Amino acid sequence: MALGRSHDFFNLLALPFCLYYTPREFYIPFIGGYLFGTFFLSPDLDLPKSKPSKRWKVFKLLWRPYHALSKHRGISHIPLVGTLVRVGYLVLTSVFLYFVLLGFSSKYAPWLKELLLSVDPFELFSSLAGKEEVFYFALGVVASEVFHLILDFLTSSLRRFKI
Repeated sequence: MALGRSHDFFNLLALPFCLYYTPREFYIPFIGGYLFGTFFLSPDLDLPKSKPSKRWKVFKLLWRPYHALSKHRGISHIPLVGTLVRVGYLVLTSVFLYFVLLGFSSKYAPWLKELLLSVDPFELFSSLAGKEEVFYFALGVVASEVFHLILDFLTSSLRRFKI
């Protein structure tokens, strides 16, 4: 298994290769997703002390249940499935926190309640789901995961065959 620094470097080296196959008008969303996937939504998020986990700073607390429920190199290291699980977890966590904040604001901060009620998280996610930019952002996240897993495979294979 490669170190976090190696993953970051390898993924950044692979980015131009990916851009060759990306339509120019979607470079920005793709690069955004690729960098977000490389630095924040890496398959190594299943390790509490990994670089991606530490990069979340204060928000790394959001990933504690994920750490407890997943083992390293488990489902998070299955191409596409791992990305879907991490993104799904992030979406569910944000919706849960929205409702917790809404409940809190109902009692203690009515001004915040009005602001929160002006945003429907389900409508927001469904409107985002149909946009091409979001597709290319998600494709960038998946591509970063694939290159992460390729490097894991290569380094593990080299260690196995090393005499």
